[in-house]
Amino acid sequence: MKSLFLLLLIPPIVLFFSVIPVNAESEFEMYLNDFYQKQEKASTILKEIEIDLKDGSRDRVCSRQREAASYGIEATKSLIKAFKINGSTSQMENLQAGLDKWRELRDYC
Repeated sequence: MKSLFLLLLIPPIVLFFSVIPVNAESEFEMYLNDFYQKQEKASTILKEIEIDLKDGSRDRVCSRQREAASYGIEATKSLIKAFKINGSTSQMENLQAGLDKWRELRDYC
């Protein structure tokens, strides 16, 4: 009976320890992943808006445009942080210009 209990107890314990995340991701990678995720969300929303506008629908365009711009701003800020951590300063002007474009898109509506 004890051996059966131990056999039933071992799989949940093994499963528990196998799903514990490993913190191997560096701060640079964390910001870079955040950039990619938020940039993808912004792009998806903008593509949906474009399709809706082509179909003649202006439903919630401004609110969705502001949402996409917010994701774009957050994404660009993450990319700037990643570049700073990596020690790269060559693209900072371009990144700042991109950030300004996202803010302009947000404030346009």
